[in-house]
Amino acid sequence: MAQDPTPPPPPPPVVAPPLSAELETCETSALPAQRVASFVGSMPLRAGAARMQMRFELQRRRQSERHWRHVRGVQGFDVWETSLPGRAGFVFHKRVDGLQVPASYRAQVRFRWFDEEGRRVARGHRRTPACVQPDLRPDLVVRSLRVALDARPALAVYTVVVRNAGRSAAGPFTVSIAGVPVEVPELAAGAAIERTVVTAACARGSIIHAIVDADQRVAERDEHNASRRSCPL
Repeated sequence: MAQDPTPPPPPPPVVAPPLSAELETCETSALPAQRVASFVGSMPLRAGAARMQMRFELQRRRQSERHWRHVRGVQGFDVWETSLPGRAGFVFHKRVDGLQVPASYRAQVRFRWFDEEGRRVARGHRRTPACVQPDLRPDLVVRSLRVALDARPALAVYTVVVRNAGRSAAGPFTVSIAGVPVEVPELAAGAAIERTVVTAACARGSIIHAIVDADQRVAERDEHNASRRSCPL
């Protein structure tokens, strides 16, 4: 006599997600489009509830600020997301890019539970850990400006030392020394470079200008890149 086939194993029990709000990823960069934070919220179905809702609010604290502030107008945030009926839990993800620096970002996630008649039966909230976004942009500064008379009449040698005080490489950029442009292909973070030009000697009492990134090709942490000295130095 043929035996009955072995019945299939029962399906694994459905495990409801915890009530939580977490920071999934925090990507830093010198480029705004590559500064990204992503968050995830989860909530279990509660007794007496049929549907769940979740709302993400983005908060920011700048380096100079003591308190967190609600960032409004961010696409996908500040709206209620609703679960499908009959689910044991609800998990939702949010992502934001183009973050300003230096600042920290977090999400406050609000939760609501509704019964079959649409009445709210419970609510709660959680906050994610912070995504810290340091300012990784370069910062070009004039370290020194020197001038010496050339052997040829009415000419002088102008020497400028430029340093990148930022956290990423810069380049290419132009240094304008006494009105003469000099091209610099690249300058690593923390490095310094010296550039020299020979041009007309300055008149006593006149102002000599040295401007780094004179054509503003480099997005910097601080755009105040000029140095000025009275002649003679």
